[in-house]
Amino acid sequence: MIAAVYTRAEVYSPLQNTAVWLAAWLYGHEPTDELLDALRDLGGTHTYGGRPIAALLADARAAADLTSPDPAVRLLLWGPGQAAAIPAGSPALSALTPAGAVALRESDELTHILVPRYTEGAVEWRWFEEHERLPEPAWLTPGEADALLARATDQAADLIEALGGGAADLPNPRLTVGALSDFYDTPGLPGCVTPRAAKLFARADRVAAIIETVTDTVGDHSLDPQLFALWRHIRTARMAGVADAVHDLWREAYG
Repeated sequence: MIAAVYTRAEVYSPLQNTAVWLAAWLYGHEPTDELLDALRDLGGTHTYGGRPIAALLADARAAADLTSPDPAVRLLLWGPGQAAAIPAGSPALSALTPAGAVALRESDELTHILVPRYTEGAVEWRWFEEHERLPEPAWLTPGEADALLARATDQAADLIEALGGGAADLPNPRLTVGALSDFYDTPGLPGCVTPRAAKLFARADRVAAIIETVTDTVGDHSLDPQLFALWRHIRTARMAGVADAVHDLWREAYG
């Protein structure tokens, strides 16, 4: 289903959970075996320059500055109406796919950009160094991001009711939304994730499932302009949730 693939790329990225698992491992909350299992669930076989993923993990551990209060791990998502927080014209930006990227902070002068390319059952990673400071994100608090997403949830849910006859093509649109929400939540998060971040991720999953239900399962595209406007809120909430989870890991270790 071409439309479903397109919509899902805009509202979901396995990098959300990948970034959280990577941070949990870097800060010592998760063992390597658990991280590797999670990565397999989040894309299959991971490689890095033709080498096993262990090589990337070793480089990530050596590069990331875990002591700074600035996030050592950042999730970088982008899409229509939202530019990627990567300097224009950089090799990392050129390599970017709709899935986004993970940024590792080493210092104010050096950030490492990890860019994945997802194929069926495999993920290939590329590593870039960026010596120009990355553009600042919105830096919303979890509460601010949650409030924006809560309003987006209400708007998206109302759109199902606005479908009229289109919604009748589904036996139970709300049940379909619930099933898709389960997909977005797989394979889960480390136990150390803050309740605030988990709540943001769950709400983002809910809105993403509603959008996919309306555009792909129901097949109604008359509401696309309204639905597309919600994509940015979903991506922003996912990035804010990762930032909150990473900051909590730093606070436990060094705060």
